[in-house]
Amino acid sequence: MSPTGPDGIVLLGAPGAGCGSVARALGRAMGLPVRDLGAVVAERLGVEESLALVAVGEERYRRVEAEAACALLADLAGTVTALGSGCLADAGVRSALERARCGGARTVLLTATTRRLATRNGLDAPRSVALGNVHHAFTQMLRAREDLCRRAAGAEAVVVDTTSTTPEQAAAETAGLLGAPAPS
Repeated sequence: MSPTGPDGIVLLGAPGAGCGSVARALGRAMGLPVRDLGAVVAERLGVEESLALVAVGEERYRRVEAEAACALLADLAGTVTALGSGCLADAGVRSALERARCGGARTVLLTATTRRLATRNGLDAPRSVALGNVHHAFTQMLRAREDLCRRAAGAEAVVVDTTSTTPEQAAAETAGLLGAPAPS
């Protein structure tokens, strides 16, 4: 399959790994349309993306997220799709991703160190003791999400560590690993 061909590219990764920003940079570099699950979900819910989960509650958010993810995975033709990781808890989404992979879609797993992910998620500031051990809870969530991502991405996934890269650098590395011309 050509990385720019009709089968599509799906980016997976824990919160803060850069799925959305790397997808946008990769799409620009490869001349492909980009779809970001978080933006699609926020639009469907009629709320601001950064506040969507809090605004509607996790149960409703995850239901809409799973529906939107399955719709995006059913039509990957010639796109770069930022899926993230939250939707992978849904068995239907994992099945849809497996079908997409079997149909030729390429998966890209974005990783980063726990410390970098914590910083990107705003958890590097001092916290009140009343909040409990926020970093421990975040680390536990990351481990679960990273495991889901690795299993969902499959053995053929391209893996890119974004710990010390800009989105453009990660996109260039991704394109190279996919066999596409390096983005300019």
